[in-house]
Amino acid sequence: MLRLAKAGVRPLYLVTRRSFHRAVICYNPLGIDNSTENNLKTETNRLAKTGEKFWEKVGLKETDDKVYLQLDSKTMKTPLGNELAFDSKRKLLALMLKKEWSNLHELGSSKFSLPLTSLVSRCIDLQTTSDPNCDPELVAKIGGSTDVIKNQLLRYIDTDTLLVFSPAAEFEGALRKEQDRLYLPIITKIEEFLSQRAPESSKIKLQILDADIHGLRGNVQSEEVKRAATKYMDSLSLWDLAIFEKTVLTTKSFICGVLLLESLTNVHTEQMLAHSLEDIIRLATLETIFQIERWGEVEDTHDVDKRDIKRNLASAAIVAYRD
Repeated sequence: MLRLAKAGVRPLYLVTRRSFHRAVICYNPLGIDNSTENNLKTETNRLAKTGEKFWEKVGLKETDDKVYLQLDSKTMKTPLGNELAFDSKRKLLALMLKKEWSNLHELGSSKFSLPLTSLVSRCIDLQTTSDPNCDPELVAKIGGSTDVIKNQLLRYIDTDTLLVFSPAAEFEGALRKEQDRLYLPIITKIEEFLSQRAPESSKIKLQILDADIHGLRGNVQSEEVKRAATKYMDSLSLWDLAIFEKTVLTTKSFICGVLLLESLTNVHTEQMLAHSLEDIIRLATLETIFQIERWGEVEDTHDVDKRDIKRNLASAAIVAYRD
């Protein structure tokens, strides 16, 4: 932990090692493009610009294979102008999306009140812009091609939250002991998981950043690790890639992205990779948890971060869930 205060004095703000090392990739909560070129008249764009409720009724229209989210009997559009429609088998997701928009009058018409809509829109827009014939300007608005997105996510495996270990003496050894207990078994299983995707099934070994040995320098994984991680991302559908992206950006952890997706989409996943949402949140915020227990919670900082992480990961879990 990097303490921005003298010893014995409660710091105004604490910076964790994982936040010090993490690569920053920004993605607007609603997938709104803020450039002057995006004047598409979509519901999400309108809400982001006005912050006002402009509909009376939220509904669902179902066909044999799709379900459409509608406002006042008109199908909603994603930020890039695609219909907000998805597989009709995702009934839980449909009900949750309807609830999200129905509750906006209580929560306030804020773009941060629409985490599900944000992610589903991202899934749909990513699918449509993956077409080789898609307008390059639309591809740019979504953040680039899928290869660009994968390369950005690959950066997170270098300084993955679960690969950064605190000094053994910190918090009287309690934090490091808990990291060893929680992280090490998962790292072993992820190494086995990625080894199955490595060329000729070569043994994958993840590089750990140990503060007692390496200090605060950067961490870099081998090319073999990166090739296996890329192969894993290549195996994902574009829908699941968007979910994976949301999870990785929220937790600053490639490993947490694997845990969430494999727990919810692969019924044959190894037991060690199956984790609850609460488990994943704890894994991603373990150092902050210890900070708060020692120094107390900083208002409008720790509490906001905690809600953001829960909201984003819960949304990812709902969108990933197979009915």
